[in-house]
Amino acid sequence: MAYYEQKSKNSYKIVVSMGYDSSGKHRRVSKTVKLPENMSESKRQKELNALCVLFQKEIENGIYLDGGKITFAEFTEKWLADYAEKNLAPTTLVSYKIILNRILPVIGHITLNKLQPHHLIQFYNSLDEEGARLDGRFTPTKSLIKYLEPLTIAHIIKTTSISSKTCRRLKTGMATNYATAQKLCRIYKLDFHRMFKGDTEKKLTRKTVRNHHIVIHSILSTAVDWNILMNNPAERAKLQKVTKPKAKYYNDEQVAEMLNTLSSEPLMYMTMIYLAIDIGLREGELTGLKWEDINFNTCEISINKQRHYIAGIGDVEGKPKTDAGMRIVTASKTVISFLKEYKKQQTENRLKFGTAWQNGEYVFLHEDGKPISTQRPYKWFTNFLKRHNLPKITFHQLRHTNASLLISSGEDIVTVSGRLGHADKNVTLNTYSHIIKSKEAQVANKMDEFYQRLKVSS
Repeated sequence: MAYYEQKSKNSYKIVVSMGYDSSGKHRRVSKTVKLPENMSESKRQKELNALCVLFQKEIENGIYLDGGKITFAEFTEKWLADYAEKNLAPTTLVSYKIILNRILPVIGHITLNKLQPHHLIQFYNSLDEEGARLDGRFTPTKSLIKYLEPLTIAHIIKTTSISSKTCRRLKTGMATNYATAQKLCRIYKLDFHRMFKGDTEKKLTRKTVRNHHIVIHSILSTAVDWNILMNNPAERAKLQKVTKPKAKYYNDEQVAEMLNTLSSEPLMYMTMIYLAIDIGLREGELTGLKWEDINFNTCEISINKQRHYIAGIGDVEGKPKTDAGMRIVTASKTVISFLKEYKKQQTENRLKFGTAWQNGEYVFLHEDGKPISTQRPYKWFTNFLKRHNLPKITFHQLRHTNASLLISSGEDIVTVSGRLGHADKNVTLNTYSHIIKSKEAQVANKMDEFYQRLKVSS
């Protein structure tokens, strides 16, 4: 039977009797709840009775988790299975799991109700040290080479699912990435730091450190929602503010020079670049376009999906980054004409390859019909700029270039935000505030022109 005891003015302990153990000791399970201050006495009694019934059912059904006994690592495993796997986008889930590879070895052993802000602050400070990055290369030590020596390639492949090429590289002491190194040590129960030596001394960026905080905060927020914790210790672990860098982009003259150089490049890539500049598509949105998304009569393009690369899986199709990312954008007639020409070329390729055509459903395909990689636009564009000695920007910064061209031409921020698929116009304002500010001088000039016209008319 469940009952409650008052601890302080608005705090109560709910207790459920679990009978007696083999030694005759009374077993009880309890948790603390806090009620709002402005509740009437009758509502308070009703709420406490309801919480007692609910807690009793949780105990009976085995779904109650005790924050004093479950560790952060154990709760994270449950959080991944019951929440993250069902609610997070595939790419977000993969990035969270990579970040957890750093988090769990440090604070995973601490029980939830013992986890304090100072534990988190110490962890964040450790991320500022050299060697905290996991995106470098990790070289097998003599200890690992000796351990792997009696094991056959076939045995390692069978037990770890690591490719034969990577297995051979490891046995000969060649470097691999963190995920592979960590997987090998986990399966064979080896000490990672004894078996591998990291060859990077770079520090994590402030943004990456903040991403670790976001993951921890999300997990502990769920613990609060599930009534395992009274409050979230991550709320009180303050981080240094991240200074967001200004969005880099091409100006009008640089765009003109780039497009002039682009005219000698393959039609598929020329069409890609024009599309990115014209309507500000992200790489995933661009490579996720299908011909059915393009209305050649109205010049409208429906952006309703994007493709991502997930390590160990490959390219997968998913929804846009936000609900606002689902949008219909009108492209210029110039871009539509490129798309028509490129579609004609694709039809010719289909006829040329015949039965060897792979019948890819996306707009951007290799000559044989196979979909291009989601990373292809970035890689090709980087090489293109280098070949022609053009100023270095990333493919994503063509999206910033699109925004700058629209803002500079006088387009209102709401329209720009909608075309880019931002969930909130404030995101657009914050990202392109330096471009908007640069237009202030133009406004002053327009006012001078207005005053001059008044003088002439008078």
